[in-house]
Amino acid sequence: MTTRHTGQARRSNVASRVATTVRDALKSEPRLKRSAVALSARIAGTAAAAVADLPEEARATLTRREPELITRIRGLVEAFGETARPAHIALDFGREVEPRKGAGVGTVVSEAEGDAALHELAVARRLEDWAGEVAGASALLRDYGIARSSLHRWQQNGDVIALLKGAKKHVFPVDQFIDSRPAKGISDVMAIITDPRVAWLWLSRANPVLGGRKPIDLLKRDRVSEVVEAARDYFTQP
Repeated sequence: MTTRHTGQARRSNVASRVATTVRDALKSEPRLKRSAVALSARIAGTAAAAVADLPEEARATLTRREPELITRIRGLVEAFGETARPAHIALDFGREVEPRKGAGVGTVVSEAEGDAALHELAVARRLEDWAGEVAGASALLRDYGIARSSLHRWQQNGDVIALLKGAKKHVFPVDQFIDSRPAKGISDVMAIITDPRVAWLWLSRANPVLGGRKPIDLLKRDRVSEVVEAARDYFTQP
């Protein structure tokens, strides 16, 4: 038997043993159907065999980047669960393309002139249009029983995101709270994304790295390490 075939047989044996162990362990899990147990076991076996074949240095690298690895694996699995989309989209471009020649780069203007032009073109949006439902301290106390003293302490510690509305008033995105407390991990995200508006915009939008989920939804499910690792990938310079 060649070395290549020997290696394949060894990987197959490792994958089979791990899959059997995982399958036996998952049989008592009431939420998993038989097909889900079998698939999970095969995935675990394949992953274990692949890790076993890696050089020690590569395994050490994976260990250091374990949160990122777990996030990517989860995102890959969840992506396959999304509604299947057509692989190709038929587009009718016609048979002939009309040649055109652009006007080229326009007149170069100063930074001040550029800012003034952008200001004229910019469309004002209400805070609620992009941040979702927000509430001030009084409304949070009335509707959710969140004491002003707690809210102030969370704000001072960076545990909650406060958005400036108008000249002085701060409001708080309601979606960041669970059981009348801010979701765990917001302070970790704020340590990476220091601007509250940018932080909330990132937290409240679906993220492809996180399987199309909103980071704030994952924080409310205690999946803090995945969200923090994704934030580092987005906002930390290499």
